Amino acid sequence: MAQALATGADGSHFTYCRLCEAQCGLVAEVREGRIVKVGPDRAHPVSEGHLCVKGPGMVSITYDPDRVLTPLKRTGAPGEFVPVGWDEALTDITARLKTIVDRDGGGAVGVYAGNPASFATLHYGYASAFGRALGPAKIFNALHVDTGAKNLAQELLFGSPVHWTFPDLEECDFLILLGANPMVSHMSIISEPRALHKLQAIHERGGVVVVDPRRTETARRFEHVAVRPDSDAWLLAAMLNHIFAQGLEAREVLDGRTAGWTQLRDALRPITPEIAAERCGVAADAIRDLAERFVRARTSACYGRVGTNRGRYSTLTNILIESLNVVAGRFGVAGGWVTGLSPIANPDAPTSFPPYGAQRSRIGNFPLILSYTPGGTLADEITTPGEGQMKALFVDSGNPVHSYPEGDKTAAALEQLELLVSIDFYMTETSRHADYILPAMTFYEREDLTDLWVTNATRPWVQYTPPVIEPQGEARLEYDIYDEILERMGRPSLFAALGTEERPRPGLMQAVDAMFRMGAYGDKFGRNPEGLSVARLREEFPHGARVAERVDAAASWSRVRTEDGRARLWHDVTDAELQRLLAEAAQDDGDALYLFGRRKLGSLNSWMHNVERLVRSDKPTLLMHPDDARDRQIANGARVRIATPVATLEVEAEISDDVVRGSVNYPHGWGHQGGWRRATELPGANINLLASARPEDFEQVSGMAHLDGIRVTVVLLEGAAPLS
Repeated sequence: MAQALATGADGSHFTYCRLCEAQCGLVAEVREGRIVKVGPDRAHPVSEGHLCVKGPGMVSITYDPDRVLTPLKRTGAPGEFVPVGWDEALTDITARLKTIVDRDGGGAVGVYAGNPASFATLHYGYASAFGRALGPAKIFNALHVDTGAKNLAQELLFGSPVHWTFPDLEECDFLILLGANPMVSHMSIISEPRALHKLQAIHERGGVVVVDPRRTETARRFEHVAVRPDSDAWLLAAMLNHIFAQGLEAREVLDGRTAGWTQLRDALRPITPEIAAERCGVAADAIRDLAERFVRARTSACYGRVGTNRGRYSTLTNILIESLNVVAGRFGVAGGWVTGLSPIANPDAPTSFPPYGAQRSRIGNFPLILSYTPGGTLADEITTPGEGQMKALFVDSGNPVHSYPEGDKTAAALEQLELLVSIDFYMTETSRHADYILPAMTFYEREDLTDLWVTNATRPWVQYTPPVIEPQGEARLEYDIYDEILERMGRPSLFAALGTEERPRPGLMQAVDAMFRMGAYGDKFGRNPEGLSVARLREEFPHGARVAERVDAAASWSRVRTEDGRARLWHDVTDAELQRLLAEAAQDDGDALYLFGRRKLGSLNSWMHNVERLVRSDKPTLLMHPDDARDRQIANGARVRIATPVATLEVEAEISDDVVRGSVNYPHGWGHQGGWRRATELPGANINLLASARPEDFEQVSGMAHLDGIRVTVVLLEGAAPLS
């Protein structure tokens, strides 16, 4: 049996990637304390040797000369810093934070945890716990530009925002993908390292249909249904309408395990395939055919991803996705739409988050999802006077200046804070405004246990990894930074309830091990001898351990957390959003186009843009349909001006029939400044500057920012050669 090596020892270290939900097994070769090569772990029980370019790319970040490796203290204008010691930094941070909390209360403090935190053990949990240890702090993350509408839809239908629904790829015969591009994202939200192999098998058994305004990398490989940007709600509503009209619904399931299905059926009657075709651009017969293929397949699932979470009707779209799976009888069925088991949560525990609507944001009065404050209100939370005005902010592994609308407004607001602390690898567009930048570990330098995303594995497994190498420079674990600040303030530890007499302030993995041992696969501290612990994983399963052959699809119903255990297919939110959809006038476009985003395989949003080999072939361009370009006299490669009421940018046009007419497409995450030199040299613009940060322009039921399907104008830049 392979044994784990000591941290930094020469040899082959078995670990796993923490850059996306796939969490593929890796083998890191170490020589003289330094990683010299990273390859796939062919003995991993699930990834089985699969690997993409990004896991090895993290080695370049680990040894990047631009990486922040010591605490930095700001001395002047944004971006002007000097190195300081940890004690000096934490002493000053603690004193300033204590002054703010004592004077204004915990509501004057904010914590923002970015997307990378979701791939580190309990990172979202302990970052939030740090804020709440100070009082009613405002907690932000990427939710309101990513999964928030799905989380809300899950709560409205199934009573819990955290029991993620996902397709059982192992037995699925027909799969619809909306706003998803697994060839690039590796099947986001789902932990399946070999997702593309699974999709190919589904395609061969029945079909994989990609609904998207762009002929994506995934759409080229399978079937493509071209849809107008931000019109998925019309398509889904018409599919459900047709299923009900033809009597194809799973009546036994609806009568026995759901509530409100007749109200949903009646409310959708006005949205016929013909009506929807005018709005979404998909022919009425094609809508009917897609609906019938879905319900007549032996097994099927409908899956939506980030493209369904950033439009004007994000919540309704996700409600309709969940509803389609239930109405067709696919929820809780092998090969259909399922939920999984968390390795560290008590499977029988009630939902621990306040219910939807119980908490409201200070800015915009938005109902909070999972207790998170909408990230788009960050600038206004800082600049708006009154009780709860934010005076201190910790930004952890995130770049809100770049990822939320009107980042220039956020950057200006950050300068008004009394304390801004950034925990990051780099001096980014956000951290350049900080009072302190504190160096964090890369995943090769820390220990981890798969926790959040392996809950959504169709082939469940768990894996513990010790650090491969010692931390570079003075990098520290974010948990330890937060806990030391609390200790200096005289406050209890982050997980004090899991401490021991010998160690009352538990380390992160001590706390995680206690949760894991009491969880679904744990040894219950000896009461379940066949169960697992972190120690047993390390000693016996260095490649990871399969904890079940398959996800238990039928048990998905046991994880429905509504009062009566039924899926709720009708809710006041559904009613209101359908009424809003029906009241929307047909678009009178004129010269307008509709902008939506895309992501490149190597760039991972923006946080790997300093890795030369991942970005050297990337060139962000504005994809435009040939007919739209001809109408505007725009030639391929021409510089164009793209504008909304809030901003104007200059970008390069690329003429392509991969996008539907009436739309334009640009990758997000570009247009850098700061201390990461290669990233700042890259071409491109930050497309999120075109989106509005006004609260009235967010989706009102969720606080989701509107980033896809934005109405824009595009004109040839003055002096550029027109199309001949």
